[in-house]
Amino acid sequence: MQRPFANHELKLLEFLLTVNESLYEKYLPRWRAQIETCTVREVNVPYCLAISHEDRLPGGGYTTLARDLIAIDEGVSVLIYAYVIETRSGYVLHSLDIDRLDGEALVKYPEPGDGLMIMEAGKRIGGADLRHVFKESDLPPHRKLP
Repeated sequence: MQRPFANHELKLLEFLLTVNESLYEKYLPRWRAQIETCTVREVNVPYCLAISHEDRLPGGGYTTLARDLIAIDEGVSVLIYAYVIETRSGYVLHSLDIDRLDGEALVKYPEPGDGLMIMEAGKRIGGADLRHVFKESDLPPHRKLP
């Protein structure tokens, strides 16, 4: 069922966009406008939200934003990330995903702010230091958008 973003979901996505702002400056105004008016639907679980948009270009780009967020829920790491896809009119937000890494349902929804760790290419680049729960790794950089 399609619905608008809940306030707490919207605030978390806005925070995720803000931490990615320096990498996607030319896209941010469009994405912020998109989330003001779009609807979402839950995909399998309440923490995977598909964002309404026009159809993806056949063979068009599909990637996560370069920076992810890490939260802790009852001592378990929670990965927060968003996908973008390429459409005829350019890249749009496709989904907001919040994955508790043990597969269990969230007990407490992540709150945007200094309590979240900011990750890029598997390394902590800011925010809370949660490396005692979520280890760094050597990941390749995300694909850059044109």
